[in-house]
Amino acid sequence: MERDFQLSPHFSLYQLTVTSHQDLLSENRHVTQEEQQKLAQVADLLETCRIILGCDLDIHSGRRYLELNKRVGGSERSQHLKCEAADWSPAGPDTEETVTDAWQKIATAARAGKIEFGQLIVESDGRGREGRVWWVHVSLGAPFRVPERCGEVLSAKDGKFVMIAQIPPPKEKTHEAA
Repeated sequence: MERDFQLSPHFSLYQLTVTSHQDLLSENRHVTQEEQQKLAQVADLLETCRIILGCDLDIHSGRRYLELNKRVGGSERSQHLKCEAADWSPAGPDTEETVTDAWQKIATAARAGKIEFGQLIVESDGRGREGRVWWVHVSLGAPFRVPERCGEVLSAKDGKFVMIAQIPPPKEKTHEAA
């Protein structure tokens, strides 16, 4: 099993490789150097979410190797398989209200140019996933997703996704010639 270490000030390798499926935990923590680097970028994205919300985050799922992803019913195209996404909620009880409020605050911050992502999804599943019914999914954007598919804000209930908005990245500042 990999040893634990910090990927960012508030998130460690063990946090981003956590699973409630204890029989798959050890295998899920075997990551390559490239995967560690991507998980560090996910941790940085989570740090930004933490700052925007002004609270700690409970990480439910980050990296998922293939067998774990299948067991939890994840998509075959999931960025979790590539160490490019995390599911989380604000620390404390996971209710529709607390999770939806956090998702809306992150989307509002994205519109203001304070955060960029691939996808931001508020999800619920009556069957639960990793012991949760409500959570927020956030993933890395370009170059890990094609730019045209970045900034997607969605909701998902029981596996049915609805596109809410697509937030373009902030326009780069141009320097006028002197």
